[in-house]
Amino acid sequence: MVAGAAVAVALAGTWAFAQETPAAKPAQCAALEQDLFIDLKEVVKAGCTPSPAQISKLLENPVANFVSVPFQYDYITVEGPRIGDTKSTQRLQITPTFPTSLGSDWSLIHRVVFPFLGVPLNEGFGECVGMAASEILSCPSFPGALQDPFDRTSGFGDVVYAGVVAPKKSTKIESTGGVFVWGLGTTAVLPTASEEVLGTGKFSAGPTGVVAYLGRTWTAAVFPQHWWSVAGDGKRSDINFTNVQYFVFYAPPGLNPDAAWRIGLSPNISINWAAPGDKVTLPIGLGAGRMVSIGPLPVNIHAEVDYSVIHPDDKPASRWDFRIYITAVIPTFVF
Repeated sequence: MVAGAAVAVALAGTWAFAQETPAAKPAQCAALEQDLFIDLKEVVKAGCTPSPAQISKLLENPVANFVSVPFQYDYITVEGPRIGDTKSTQRLQITPTFPTSLGSDWSLIHRVVFPFLGVPLNEGFGECVGMAASEILSCPSFPGALQDPFDRTSGFGDVVYAGVVAPKKSTKIESTGGVFVWGLGTTAVLPTASEEVLGTGKFSAGPTGVVAYLGRTWTAAVFPQHWWSVAGDGKRSDINFTNVQYFVFYAPPGLNPDAAWRIGLSPNISINWAAPGDKVTLPIGLGAGRMVSIGPLPVNIHAEVDYSVIHPDDKPASRWDFRIYITAVIPTFVF
């Protein structure tokens, strides 16, 4: 926390100083600040201040050299057999993202998800996990949980880590003026849930990667992760799960470039290979976002609504997802 405060203060000082002394900018700054794909360290070394549009484009790059702290809130409606009327799941994810240099050509991008959950499932069922049908009536918490099965349980979920190795230099596409970026790595789930019904009870790991096209008006990316359980509570079900987040954003021309407006979507496709019956949830949606300044810090705000056009019909599953992102950007070029 102290380190984070120090980073924010350092950025605030650098950003504020640059904004307070516009007259001192060299003549070439106007051209440098319009290059969306330039290394922003070069902009700062030239005595210029990166523009909001450049910061926004940096944020769209999943393997860029920056530190960010995204806050993501989801309000998800859940429907399915045996649950009666529509229920809701609420999720807040705080996802610090930061790079580690691996020499002059490569970076390791770290992404750690800290989830806080509220689910419509009685915490008493957690004590009965793994019991055979003939034994479950002997579970002390089962009768009470059965009387109110959808009593809400809130707490901390399983921490997810992803580490992606990516080249520092992006590949320019001359025909479009955009760039192509990619990275490969590993991902892991740690059984840190405060209640059994909020987590898997398993240590899980697997591969991950990302590919993205960053254009002047269009941005598209795919970020898949897959986990297999490798250790943990022997009473809990094994994990064989895929999550694929995909991004498509469009920058409308003619709008205020300092606001860096974006229209698009960033849903998560999930495939539970270990589940009996239906396995796939595929949402589509639409949202809009822009950059704002909170004090000296650039902050991206995005709101989105997704609907699961493909979803399990034989078990409770998500339908609507109302999502808000708030991302504070801390570019590493300020250090």
